[in-house]
Amino acid sequence: MKKIITATLLIILTLSASAEVTNLPFSQTKIDGSDDSKGYDVDYHTISEITVEEIEIGDELVWASQYKGFDKNLGEIILVIDKLIALGKKIWPIIEAGKPVIHTSMGDPISVLPKTLDGELIEFYDMHSWSMPMAKTYRVDFKNGFRSSVISFDYTVYFQHGGQYEDKGAYITGLNVQASNVSVSWGFEFSARSELVSIVNHGSNDSPIAGAAIRVDYTAKSILREIQTAESFHVTGKGQIKKLY
Repeated sequence: MKKIITATLLIILTLSASAEVTNLPFSQTKIDGSDDSKGYDVDYHTISEITVEEIEIGDELVWASQYKGFDKNLGEIILVIDKLIALGKKIWPIIEAGKPVIHTSMGDPISVLPKTLDGELIEFYDMHSWSMPMAKTYRVDFKNGFRSSVISFDYTVYFQHGGQYEDKGAYITGLNVQASNVSVSWGFEFSARSELVSIVNHGSNDSPIAGAAIRVDYTAKSILREIQTAESFHVTGKGQIKKLY
């Protein structure tokens, strides 16, 4: 009989530091054709708990190692609304085959910039007042039935905000989610990807405040089980990170 345990994963990403460990709900499905009686250790191959906690990082973060200055090419156009245009890459992997995917090109992260009435792109170098890069890092831990950690990794959400055009607005650039310190035990496969879901104007037509919603999807698999989770969060041109329901 197929066993399914279903729940929705949403993690709170805030600007206040917290060392609290949070238990995350997840979905876990028995893989079709697998047989628990064939000598497999069900406790080992089954996830019993997923936890997440915010961790402190140094000034170097992940950003410093990959930041090489902005290229004129900020990526392809991926979303457009009346006053805003999003450039970059709509979907990008952060973990593949149990290894972190490191982006060395600043054309990959998301930028949400002003759009002119005639649809022309604003030159990035005509904008000003960008904040320093800000980041939040979280550690995620998958435990099996023995309460042993079988998958763990850190991920960092980072971006710059507050950019203005003609002394107006608050825009976003360099928005990315990047994984590091990935550990996957024998018998498990793991991958993760991020996706820009939507953009929105939190301000006025005259002075837009950019907002962007990002979803992070995780897929873990053992011989017996497939585990899926998805986190969603929203960042703004004012430097906020908010949980989405």
